[in-house]
Amino acid sequence: MPCSTAAPARAGRPTATSRRGVATTIVRDRRRRSSRAGRYPRPGTDGDSRMAGLDAWWRWARRWRQDQLVETCDRVAVLEHVHDAGLLAPRYAFMIVMACGIATLGLLQNSAAVIIGAMLISPLMGPIIGLGMGLATFDLRSIRESLLTLLAGIGLALAISILIVWLSPLKAATSEILARTEPTLFDLLVAVFSGLAGAYATVTRKGETIVGVAIATALMPPLAVVGYGIAVANWDIAGGAAFLFMTNLLAIALSVTIVARLYGFGGSDSPKQTAWQAGLIVASFVLLSIPLGLALKRIALQSQTELIVRSTLEAKAQGVAGRVSALRVESGSDGVAVEAVVLVPRHIAGVETLLQKELGARLGRPVSVHVQEVLTADDASFAQQQGSLAELRRSVTALQDAESVRDAQQRAVADQRSALQTALLPYLGRIQRSADGSHWELWIAADSRMSLARAARIETELDAARKDAAPPLRVYPPLQALPPIALGTADADAPGPDAAAANTLATQAWALQRWRAGAVDAQLATRDDAQAEAWTAALRAALALRGIALGEVQRSRSGEPRLQLALASD
Repeated sequence: MPCSTAAPARAGRPTATSRRGVATTIVRDRRRRSSRAGRYPRPGTDGDSRMAGLDAWWRWARRWRQDQLVETCDRVAVLEHVHDAGLLAPRYAFMIVMACGIATLGLLQNSAAVIIGAMLISPLMGPIIGLGMGLATFDLRSIRESLLTLLAGIGLALAISILIVWLSPLKAATSEILARTEPTLFDLLVAVFSGLAGAYATVTRKGETIVGVAIATALMPPLAVVGYGIAVANWDIAGGAAFLFMTNLLAIALSVTIVARLYGFGGSDSPKQTAWQAGLIVASFVLLSIPLGLALKRIALQSQTELIVRSTLEAKAQGVAGRVSALRVESGSDGVAVEAVVLVPRHIAGVETLLQKELGARLGRPVSVHVQEVLTADDASFAQQQGSLAELRRSVTALQDAESVRDAQQRAVADQRSALQTALLPYLGRIQRSADGSHWELWIAADSRMSLARAARIETELDAARKDAAPPLRVYPPLQALPPIALGTADADAPGPDAAAANTLATQAWALQRWRAGAVDAQLATRDDAQAEAWTAALRAALALRGIALGEVQRSRSGEPRLQLALASD
């Protein structure tokens, strides 16, 4: 609804009488504007003959602003609405607590959706618009009230965020938190556009709620991050987020001031100020502009530095058909630190030294560069690798096939051996472990018809084959009558047993030991006393070697010379 440009009747809110006067003036201004439309044509019409150059455009712009912006705005109603929205009230405090709580939880959970939900209820738009309007209208009282409301909201939000972080088990710095620790050019642009949109929505009384979300987006998350940094005693995070918050707040407030001045808000819309009050307001405006200008300079310098570093790195990477995967640039008082991850098909020799010299020359500052090269494959290398992998795969397959054939052959041999053992075992006897577990026992079957010499030879051969394998194997021949041992013709020089007879005697002594014989009786038939004594001594020695005692020796002088052994009778 159009409005008057006159000031309110007194320092307080506009009265009903002043509003009626405003309505009357609006009607009169509309009639005057419609009558002037024909007398002041825009540049480019037939009236251009009376205007020339930039002066004509300037005059047209001023008329257009007066007709389309200034005289279409109900400034009294706008100021009243801004005053009400910027008051420190219980609703404002409650919504600050709710918005900051949701934003802090969203930051800790690294959830952008939860953070956006906090923006929908944040009430920060009111006092910020009030601050900007106060600067535009030189209203010291409005500035003071808006700053008080903002400071109360900031303090309450910090207290809530610190309390939530202190009570929360999640205290790790998420990506959403780290993204709000340093202002960038894009953050500043978001704040400026939010302020412009907020001022326009307030002046035109359209879409204020939606624009309030945009303003809260630039302010509430950084404010919650400040509380997080204080709670975890990370002053780098707290300081960076506080700088971002103040930069965004000043950008929004000054953007509101610019739009308000464009719509004709000025000193005539506020109570009369003294000279020192007006000077104080102007000084406040200048002081608010200084940190914003410094922040803008810093952000612009950082953006320019990142652009130069990225372009230099990409040029080096593209020279070998590579690309920059990740880049981090930090500017400080001692120079610029660059960390980059580059995907390249081959190693670039001395790339860090080359980049350090080139960036130092372009930036005019000391530069430290750390580049991590990740080797990738081009098409030719990839094809070669695929061919090598295919050949390796074929070789592995061939080895696996050969191994399978060898395993099958070994299994076949093992099966044959097992079948042979199974077939021979009934013929040989049985194999079992001894009672004390010290050795294996092979009991020869009684019907095997195996001679004692063969049984003794089996034990000797198996022990030789097994070498040091434990436990040892013992062969037990079937219990049987021992055959007589022929003494042979007596020899005066060697009346004792020869080699063959001695071997037979040792075999029978071994069999007696396996049969667990304690003593053995002997029948010795020979006419030669010397031969009898020699054989008796050899028998006693063979039995003693096996731990067997020699019992009664019966001698006979008739018959063929022979030696017959038998188990001793009890």
